[in-house]
Amino acid sequence: MPNADEVILIIDDAECIRDSCCQVLTKAGYQVETATNGDVGLAKAKEIRPDIALIDLDMPGAPGLEVMDRLNEISPRTIRIAVTGNTTVDLEKEIILKRRAITYLTKPFSPEQLNLVVQEALNSRNPLRQKEEHHGS
Repeated sequence: MPNADEVILIIDDAECIRDSCCQVLTKAGYQVETATNGDVGLAKAKEIRPDIALIDLDMPGAPGLEVMDRLNEISPRTIRIAVTGNTTVDLEKEIILKRRAITYLTKPFSPEQLNLVVQEALNSRNPLRQKEEHHGS
């Protein structure tokens, strides 16, 4: 069950992606903030310190990989999830190993995929909570 105190920041220049992710995650019980580009996203992250940031890799202004680096300085506890329309083995290594994103979503993705990735990310941050939820069911 999502915790209404968990904040997710969606940084994507595509309005349709921001809106659909916002709808899905709000419906799932999360607090959601959005940003139209990397610079706006970093400013919001500094202010709200989100639990998770969904970061589009290909956007004008500060590109997604730079946003990930700077987010690590601003809010190191924020879990970073890359969002991309195109993955390669090299990009996957860059995202996961060098930029410390926990995972990535490849566009287009379903509401179920989004919810699953977010829940897994939150559970990985807090294994004790995951154990409690498992025993509670």
